[in-house]
Amino acid sequence: MKSIAIAAAVVASAVFGTQHSLHAQRSAEPSIRASYLILRVNDLAGSIAFYRDRVGLTLRTSNQERAIFDAGAVALMIEVVAKPSTSPSTGLAAFTEIVLETPDVFAAYATMQERGITFRGKPAAVTSDGTRDLYATYFRDPDGHIISIAGWVPRATAK
Repeated sequence: MKSIAIAAAVVASAVFGTQHSLHAQRSAEPSIRASYLILRVNDLAGSIAFYRDRVGLTLRTSNQERAIFDAGAVALMIEVVAKPSTSPSTGLAAFTEIVLETPDVFAAYATMQERGITFRGKPAAVTSDGTRDLYATYFRDPDGHIISIAGWVPRATAK
């Protein structure tokens, strides 16, 4: 993913030119980073079991309204909604996607399948940085959110 961001920055710089004064102004601003990704769910207990037992995320804490999982650089918070949707794949959940990057996408795929996750397909190459391919596939959680697993694979070892 970093190579995509780097490539985008290089292309933007080439197309739009460098903005030294703008960069100087922005470097004085406080650093901002994403710390939580919050998903609204219908069944908190079921979603905790799904993300902990099937996806394999570590549950950090939970109460009657929400649960927080370790998910790398950001934490995943699931929060029960007071007025749930009547269908698991409607509303904004149908357009939400979380990408979980892993160093071995094929092993993660096999492990999650063993835990009962149904994927749309096998991991397939979705982009490349010239020496590696990014393989990805996805599944839906109980509320219809799209969850992808992805991982960079050197071209010599792609499956």
